[in-house]
Amino acid sequence: MGLALLDRRRPSAYAGKAVKNNPPMKPAVLSLLALLLTGPALAQSAEEVAFAREFLDRLQVRSIVEDREYCGYFGRSEDGRFLATRPRRGKYNSCSMGSPPESMNVFASYHTHAAYERYSVNEIPSLQDLRSDIDQQIDGYVSTPGGRLWLVDHKARETRQICGEGCVAQDPVYRPGKFEKVRPSYTLDDLEWMME
Repeated sequence: MGLALLDRRRPSAYAGKAVKNNPPMKPAVLSLLALLLTGPALAQSAEEVAFAREFLDRLQVRSIVEDREYCGYFGRSEDGRFLATRPRRGKYNSCSMGSPPESMNVFASYHTHAAYERYSVNEIPSLQDLRSDIDQQIDGYVSTPGGRLWLVDHKARETRQICGEGCVAQDPVYRPGKFEKVRPSYTLDDLEWMME
C-alpha cells in the first residue's frame, strides 16, 4: 500500500535481475534486536521479529520481480509455532488481505511494497497501512524495495523501523533519493500530515 506520487509505470526492469536474499539472523543479532525492541511500547519477541524478517525476506524477491505487493497474516498454531497465511497477490501499490482465518491466532498482518519506483513513497508504511492495522486491532510488518523492515504498532498508533536498507532482500535498482529521507518512526499524525 505504497503511495504513488505520480501515476507512471515503467517497463519491467526487473526481469532477469538477481535479487539476493539475506542469510538468516544469527543468535547474537537476535539478542541485539531483542534488546533494541523491548520496552513498554513494544511487546514483540526476538523470535517473532526473526520469523517476520525471514518470511518477508523470501517473499520480497517475488514481490520485486513481479512488481506486486503481497500480503497476508502472521499467527500462531495451538502448539505455539509461528504460521503465515499463503501470500495474496495484490497490485503494484495495494493488496487486499481479506479477513484473517478463524483457525489462526493472528498477531500481525504482513505485506511487501513491490518493486522500487523512483516517484513513489514506498520506503515507509503508508497512512492506509497504519489505519488498516489500527482498524483490525493487530500489528503489522511491512517490507520495502530498499530492504527495510517496519513494525506497525496498532496500540501506539505508529510505525517503527526494525532494520534499515538491505535488512531484507533489496531491489537491485533501488537508489535512495529525495523521497527516501526515512526517519526511524512515524506516528499516525505524521503520516496524515505527509500523505493527505
